[in-house]
Amino acid sequence: MLHFPDPFATGPGPVIPAEALGFILAQGLRECAAGLGPLTARLGLSGADLAALRDRFAPGLELPDLDLPRPEAGPDQQAIETLILWRAGVATPEARWLAAILARRSMETRHLWEDLGLPSRPWLSGMIAHFLPGLAAANARNMRWKKFFYRQICSDAAFSLCLSPSCDDCDERAACFAPD
Repeated sequence: MLHFPDPFATGPGPVIPAEALGFILAQGLRECAAGLGPLTARLGLSGADLAALRDRFAPGLELPDLDLPRPEAGPDQQAIETLILWRAGVATPEARWLAAILARRSMETRHLWEDLGLPSRPWLSGMIAHFLPGLAAANARNMRWKKFFYRQICSDAAFSLCLSPSCDDCDERAACFAPD
């Protein structure tokens, strides 16, 4: 099995998209080892998609659960994935995989970059800029990614109730729009 570097030991530098995906796989594998569920459920991909992602970015890496189907996603997760794919500006397998992973990991409770196992928010933003350039461009105000997803979804006229805070009136606005 390949070993990925400790994300918190990584110093500043350019984000390498393949390495960022390695951190995400490593986080999913740690959670599987901790008994938190199969890798498919941790990352929101089918076993076949996990195998394809592995073959593209981490050939030779042994992954569990490659025989499992894609787990069912709840409505919030589906809405986020749809938003990401709509805003991505590209239609690549990598965009599809990353949209599913970002949507699934957005259901966790910490900052998205932490829930992905990335060293910092700039790693997340760099990976999004590389694989989902339209999504990165849409977040021109540098809002935190989870908040950005929900604000985008809630701005759709079809949503009559938005649980996301009103950013301009929020006491924590500076934290959401803080520089990387």
